[in-house]
Amino acid sequence: MAPPLDLETLKPLSLFKDLTPVELASVAPLFFEKSYLQNATLFVEGMTGEILYLIKKGSVHITKKGPNNQEIVLATLKEGEFLGEMSLIDNRPRTATAKVAEESQLLVMTKKAFTTLLEKHPDIALKILLVFLRIANERLRKANESIKQL
Repeated sequence: MAPPLDLETLKPLSLFKDLTPVELASVAPLFFEKSYLQNATLFVEGMTGEILYLIKKGSVHITKKGPNNQEIVLATLKEGEFLGEMSLIDNRPRTATAKVAEESQLLVMTKKAFTTLLEKHPDIALKILLVFLRIANERLRKANESIKQL
């Protein structure tokens, strides 16, 4: 069994910024830490997803295939950011591919753990869902700005 996550490590992550120390202690056991080597693929566009990743250390490229099958980097997520949250909410295929840009330490939450959070701590889950929504809005606004520039 993996050792429990250090609450001081979790506290600065954007996903947890609205949680009290007690709430953070309730969420911590639902995550585990995993190391990934550079160029490791976390998920591929089109596959079903069931995992949320938080970047503790390192960075992750979000990519899509362009013309001639070349890989286009849409975004590079860095320490403190998260990805894969949509897979916890819906059962739709991944919309992009995620590859580790440099050796990284990621915190991982499975869909099963998220469902446990929803059932046992709906108040905490609501705070986390609101962060998902805020970040999704920011990403959508950035995408709209990028489209305007085309």
